[in-house]
Amino acid sequence: MKTPRLRLTGLTTTPFARTIPMIALMLCLTAVVTSTATATPPMPTPPVDKEPVTPPPIPDAQASPRAVLEFLMDGDSSVGAPAVAGCFTQDALPPTAAVRDRVVRDLRNALAWLGWNSETIASLPTAEDAKIRTVVFPAGESMPPAMRERGTALEKRTGGKWRVEIVRGEDGAYRIAKEAVQASELDAVTEAITAYRRERAGTAEEETPATGSIAEWVNLNGADWMLERFVFLAVWQWMGLGLVILIGIVVDTLIRFFARRVLRSLNSRIESGPDDESIRRASRSIGVVAATLVWLLLINILELPIAGLSILQPAAQFAFVLALLWAGWRGIDLLAELVSAKVAVSENKLDDILVPMVRKTAKVLLVIFGLLNVAPILGLNLGPLLAAVGIGSFGFAFAFKNSLENLFGSVTVILDRPFHVGDWVVIDGVEGNVETVGLRSTRVRTFYNSLVTIPNANLITDKVDNYGARRYRRWSTKVGILYGTPPARVDAFCEAIRELVREHPYTRKDYYQVWLNGFGASSLEILVYVFWEAPDWQTELRERHRLMLDMIRIAGELGIDFAFPTRTLEIRRAEPPNEPKDPGLDAADPRVAMRTGRTAVREVTDGDDWKSTMPPPYTFLSANDTARLDAMDDDKAAKAEDRLASLNSAKDAARAESEAEAADGERSDQVDQRQSGGE
Repeated sequence: MKTPRLRLTGLTTTPFARTIPMIALMLCLTAVVTSTATATPPMPTPPVDKEPVTPPPIPDAQASPRAVLEFLMDGDSSVGAPAVAGCFTQDALPPTAAVRDRVVRDLRNALAWLGWNSETIASLPTAEDAKIRTVVFPAGESMPPAMRERGTALEKRTGGKWRVEIVRGEDGAYRIAKEAVQASELDAVTEAITAYRRERAGTAEEETPATGSIAEWVNLNGADWMLERFVFLAVWQWMGLGLVILIGIVVDTLIRFFARRVLRSLNSRIESGPDDESIRRASRSIGVVAATLVWLLLINILELPIAGLSILQPAAQFAFVLALLWAGWRGIDLLAELVSAKVAVSENKLDDILVPMVRKTAKVLLVIFGLLNVAPILGLNLGPLLAAVGIGSFGFAFAFKNSLENLFGSVTVILDRPFHVGDWVVIDGVEGNVETVGLRSTRVRTFYNSLVTIPNANLITDKVDNYGARRYRRWSTKVGILYGTPPARVDAFCEAIRELVREHPYTRKDYYQVWLNGFGASSLEILVYVFWEAPDWQTELRERHRLMLDMIRIAGELGIDFAFPTRTLEIRRAEPPNEPKDPGLDAADPRVAMRTGRTAVREVTDGDDWKSTMPPPYTFLSANDTARLDAMDDDKAAKAEDRLASLNSAKDAARAESEAEAADGERSDQVDQRQSGGE
């Protein structure tokens, strides 16, 4: 019997059918490996030995409740505010120093009135016996009867809301709880103690004044209507507050008057000092400083409640700091104007840049000083901000990269001095006069009267063309005269212009060029190349105007007519053109024609001096030299001119030799302008 066999058709014949078992096998292996890895526990990590952290030592004043109260009752102003503040829990005391001292003083006085002294403090537990919370007020049964009696009276007057407890913190130090120095509760306690003492004034139980201040005397002996409360303050305190304000205004007026008199007296001894308006502003700011200082000092005499003092005291401090900033700002302006008036008459132009820059720097430092003093008054903690600035210094440096570049640019201007205030410059295509140079930018007043602000960073990389640093101002022009002008007149006119250059006060005498220089379309062109030794542009324009008018007058004297583009149409009978002396020139071959030209040159120049003697370089004569030469006859004048030319040639040669020796074989980057051509 044959066993039938199952034949699978279609699956065994394709490559895909052979791949399916392999894929299934790989998936199974993956599942097994994953489950095995999941079931395998991780390798144990060896324990890391941590070094024990030693807690900071506890100060002696916070070691126990007894130590805390002893330090509070026996401490004075020499102990220091941080040490006293350490006896209280965090944020228990107000941030203002004057208010903080007042809170500590009122708490100390209240505890002293209750009877806490060295004997009663000894009953408080030490560190070994202390609990987490130790009650100081209300007094316990173990306290003396007099202390319990006063404590009971105080509780009745305040409603029993005030409690003084010493608690132990997480660091093991003991501190007074925040509830003991609440402003409203502490004010109520102080008022209750004052009322208790006022009721017993004049009796056998009258107490000796604790401080002997004006406020204590008024509270104990003043009329009842003066002690009435009106908007958190007693009537007498409102009257005293108005009197303090009035005293400040009077002091402001007096100080302002005397400051103005003193500043004007000092200003009268200084030539070109600040104006009266600057003195008035400075004296006014000094008066405001005096007024705010009076308010700051006298406000403590009124013994205002802590709730009111916490508002008025920071306000007075804030006003005093702002007044100091204002006075410093005005003082910097006054001093800068005084120094500017002094340096304006000096020849050192660097001061014109330094004074405004130092003025702005001083104002920036003044503002920073003000912010550092105002921040604690407003309760702002600058520590985290400064720490954040330190951590993010790289980010800040990247963010303020342009500002730092501008600052370095201003330093470059000071050290390198590429220009001064008032110079005519061209910076990055901006042309004008430098008006101010600051820490961040330089301001240039253009000739269109617009003000362009250029970042100082550009001064490091851009090209600065300083026209104001020029010693000479060049003027190059061409004077056109008629073509029919005789050569002798041309020579006379050129020499006349040279003499004008020698005579004029602002022209450069050692270098100028006046020559027939070109044949123009409608004129003979005479080059006039002159340098002006003028301090500014308006002086140059004025002297150029004078020279041109003198040239016009000289042209009239010598019979010179100025040419201008013209077109002349002549209608006349035709005349034969000029004929050459050699009739066969037109038919001659090129070689013969060139020989004829050379022969004509020899005939025309026959007898010229320069053919026999090499002419020396041109000599720049002064007006005195030309006057002496004109006084001589022709022979003597010619010999004198030759002698001057030879002397100047010798001087030029000696100068060139000395410059070559100084250069020590190195080629100079600069070319003597007298040896360089160009217009």
